[in-house]
Amino acid sequence: MERQKSMEKGLLRKSLSIRERKFPNEEAFLETGLSRKSPREITKKAQNDDGECRVTATVFFSTFVAVSGSFCTGCGAGFSSGAQSGITKDLSLSVAEYSMFGSILTLGGLIGAIFSGKVADVLGRKRTMLFCEAFCVTGWLAVALAQDALWLDCGRLLLGIGVGLFSYVIPVYIAEIAPKHVRGSFVFANQLMQNCGIALFFIIGNFLPWRLLAIVGFVPCVLHVFCLFFIPESPRWLAKKGRDKECRSALQRLRGSDVDISREANTIRDTIEISEVDGESRMSELFQRRYAYPLLLTFIVASSS
Repeated sequence: MERQKSMEKGLLRKSLSIRERKFPNEEAFLETGLSRKSPREITKKAQNDDGECRVTATVFFSTFVAVSGSFCTGCGAGFSSGAQSGITKDLSLSVAEYSMFGSILTLGGLIGAIFSGKVADVLGRKRTMLFCEAFCVTGWLAVALAQDALWLDCGRLLLGIGVGLFSYVIPVYIAEIAPKHVRGSFVFANQLMQNCGIALFFIIGNFLPWRLLAIVGFVPCVLHVFCLFFIPESPRWLAKKGRDKECRSALQRLRGSDVDISREANTIRDTIEISEVDGESRMSELFQRRYAYPLLLTFIVASSS
């Protein structure tokens, strides 16, 4: 009951703060009755004037850099298929040993996924992606230099941990930097790049020696690390940590230097305040009766994929 009351107070305060603010680009929408422009043209003009709706080069580049991690994930998943004949021949592995090598990626992914949310909240989205690549780079090197099944499995396990960490932080980062009207399309690039990595390694694995194939997987990870230094941190994470000045700086960089980002920055701050009033969610809350059906459906869809 106490929790529900605090949540209602937070929502009430949020609604009042929204009422006090001017509707964005109100004049542009009022033009529909005063000019011969079509509603579509008026809406487009409003989106161009509104910083929240502007898709800048920085947003495109930051999204591309983020989903490069998804490409690395796909490379790791597709490696075992193309490298099977070469590895089993060179290292004299049995079918059971190679099956262990192929499947241990999922064990690492499970470990990484369990801790991904906490790590991303503590380190930040950008530094978490760097942390992921530390596992991926080490894993690829271990696989490329392996002389027995143990080194192969250790490298594959490390790679899986990086993949599991990536599975959370990449879509979250994209969702937090992308304008709301293109957010779904941009997050979709995460899965697209992952499948591109799988397809590429499935194809080139038929032509390259397995050690060279592992080096090919290592290269995009290193390039990803380099590019991560040129993208901004998530403004929402910075605001959550109370780093308002850095939040505004990152938001300004994403939306453009000529855009007034005050309204969006205030919206982010208000959203975080409401979540703090509501309190942290507990894992046990997922197992309430009202969540049973959607949780079951989500589990079935995720398992079948």
